[in-house]
Amino acid sequence: MIHGTVVLTLMTILIVATCILSPLGKVSAATIRSVEKPALGDLDLRSPTGEQVSLIPYIGRKTVVVVFWAAWCPICKSEVPHLNRLNSKPLVKVIGVNEGESLEKIRNFTVSNRVGYEVVVDPRATVAKAFGVPGMPYCVIIGRSGVIEYRGSGLPENLDSYLDSE
Repeated sequence: MIHGTVVLTLMTILIVATCILSPLGKVSAATIRSVEKPALGDLDLRSPTGEQVSLIPYIGRKTVVVVFWAAWCPICKSEVPHLNRLNSKPLVKVIGVNEGESLEKIRNFTVSNRVGYEVVVDPRATVAKAFGVPGMPYCVIIGRSGVIEYRGSGLPENLDSYLDSE
């Protein structure tokens, strides 16, 4: 029951924020569709070992940087050191989402590039669809308030402006 209430509250916050921010150009109509279904708590994120991973525990506590990546993507590889530094900040959680690559490719990429943040797989592309990901690399920044602050190809140039001051 508590889980359902949290999901409903987060959906309400995201929808209201979408309506408020839409004229400012921060959030598009596609975001409204992505918020409606599935909700953050319904997203099927899995660790490479198959364990369920949720974004819910971080909302309200940390800025969540969700990066969609692929092993074949040179930009994704070049972003790893910056994402490692971000993830070391106490008020930031970085989650790397890989869609459709083998566990062997994921493991090889994370080891050879010394990935120091959580990596999850999106087995049914529910997360990519929810955030309207058109291709790799793609970044979604969810502020501590639960509002989507940024959506775009790769990390924003002014990334620090999206992070809550510590």
